[in-house]
Amino acid sequence: MANSAAVLDLALVIPTWNDAEGLSRLLRQAADMGCFAEVIVVDDGSDIPIRLPTDAAGMKLLRHDRPRGPGVARNNGLAAVSAPYVLFFDADDLLTAELPDLVADLADELRAGRGFDFCLFRHADSRVTAEERWGQPIWDEDLWQQAGLSVAILQAPPAEVWPVLARTANYPWNKIYRTAFLQDNGIGLGETLVHEDVVLHWLGFLAAERVLVSTRTCAWHRVSRQSGRLTNLCGPERLQIFTPLEQVATAMAAANLAWLQAFAIFALGLVDWNASIIVPPLRIRLRAREADFLRTAMADWPRRLESTDPALARHLTDRMKGVG
Repeated sequence: MANSAAVLDLALVIPTWNDAEGLSRLLRQAADMGCFAEVIVVDDGSDIPIRLPTDAAGMKLLRHDRPRGPGVARNNGLAAVSAPYVLFFDADDLLTAELPDLVADLADELRAGRGFDFCLFRHADSRVTAEERWGQPIWDEDLWQQAGLSVAILQAPPAEVWPVLARTANYPWNKIYRTAFLQDNGIGLGETLVHEDVVLHWLGFLAAERVLVSTRTCAWHRVSRQSGRLTNLCGPERLQIFTPLEQVATAMAAANLAWLQAFAIFALGLVDWNASIIVPPLRIRLRAREADFLRTAMADWPRRLESTDPALARHLTDRMKGVG
């Protein structure tokens, strides 16, 4: 395993804010697995500054003097990476026992001369384990099935199914990226407090030349409505959603209809999800911002989509008018 990990030469970037306990647990996991050539922790202005373990060989600590958000933290961590590949991870999530196997799989790809820009892998979700099952939520699993990714452990799916895969959970930690791919293409995280990962996820797919997918489950994601996670914010920060969506929509200008269809479905669904959790007094503002965003960033999308998906084209038009 050590040789395989060395061939892949993988960095782990962990943003953290006021979660010394979760970080300590994750760092122990990372050390025990032996998969990482370097570990970069970015303390995003924690009230009590984070300290690394005294035996933290191969670990680097960066600190913000004030909280700047997870996107900025990950971007600053990425800028400090020297390893050829990088995995972003959240301090309160867990690596799984399958990650070393994925690292070995990817090392075999590199030995065979088959490079890749990133590898998407399955994750487990606490909402699923609460139902005494293991794996991804059903909506992600359905998209994997649509893309035909239910059999082989590691494969390079054809580019025509990438738009389907792009609609899966836009997390920053369910992919291993080639560091130079991100840096050379100027791809990073957005700087909004929420949904900063939308930019990394979609621009990565749009710029990639070779994408791998692995059916190995390599991360366990905890979702809790009682925690202080950013996911649970329901105030005006939710109105920032249109900043990353506009950035991706702009990059879609020359994309084919499959990409327009995929992103339109995703964007409308994401706005609906935000509308379901934002405080009621802000819902009208959210919908007004949505109509402005669609009229500005996707003005000609209904016309372009009419021939391939007339129902979606009509739905976009209605949402531009604030209807539906």
